[in-house]
Amino acid sequence: MVNAAPLLSILVPTRNRPELVAHCVRAILDQKDAPPFELIVADQSDGRGTRDAAMAAAGGDARLRHVADDGRGRSRALNAGLSAARGAWIVMTDDDCIPAASWLADLARAIGEAPPRAIVVGRVVAGPKADGKGDPPAILDLPEPRTISGRVDRDWIYPNVAVPRALFEEIGRFDERLGVGTSIPGGEDNDLGHRLLAAGWTIVYRPEPVVLHAAWRSVAERAALKRAYGTGQGGFYAKHVAGGDAFIGWRFVKDAVRTLRAAAGALIRGRGRDARGHLAYAVGLVGGAGRMGSHLLRGRGPGGAR
Repeated sequence: MVNAAPLLSILVPTRNRPELVAHCVRAILDQKDAPPFELIVADQSDGRGTRDAAMAAAGGDARLRHVADDGRGRSRALNAGLSAARGAWIVMTDDDCIPAASWLADLARAIGEAPPRAIVVGRVVAGPKADGKGDPPAILDLPEPRTISGRVDRDWIYPNVAVPRALFEEIGRFDERLGVGTSIPGGEDNDLGHRLLAAGWTIVYRPEPVVLHAAWRSVAERAALKRAYGTGQGGFYAKHVAGGDAFIGWRFVKDAVRTLRAAAGALIRGRGRDARGHLAYAVGLVGGAGRMGSHLLRGRGPGGAR
């Protein structure tokens, strides 16, 4: 048990997805045995529909705070939420995630057991999939606990993460050049994870705090994300390669080679859709690197990040 549960500030970035955010808000406010928390919906929507849906789902619950942001990009929305947050720990999930009933209680327990200079990442599992819907992205469904530190060749930040406020004070906030809603639509979580590990922090993965990632996109929409993911990853790689990080350069090459091999293998096996997906990701890698290079050449800084 946690002796003195900290106040948690839960951030949910959203834009023009009122039905999804309403389900997310309700699931969070219905948490069982949760420590004290506030819920901040960082909203970049057009009009009032998303705000009204969130408020209706809350039913007057004062723990919900709506923060409007007139910019674009998930990183910017999260940074706006961070500016409004009052908690010692910042918990982040997405509007298409539905937390399990004990999510916050399980997160609080993991936080209480975490070592100093550590963040906590929980499990993200696929929600039910209706006919015609694609598998949800960003799944982290490992049965055993893990502790991650130092150089790693994969990314560990998913939409079920609790971060001490002190981390952002030390390494900076999210890089607003990266993330959904920008010209480099991804990579912001991976960038944060790389920066925190490079600064000597640890990632503690625990399988008990669970959120379900909804399968709401069609198969075609899910396939279209391949290029966007590649673009985000390419931008993340290019940022750190430009900063002289040879390890990230190695990861960039490894990722590109692996993806092209996967595309060739899919073609040989007659799996054209898979091959096109791998190639779209590879094209995105190159495009994202180029876009980040353009930002760097123009001297456009990272916004909230260092």
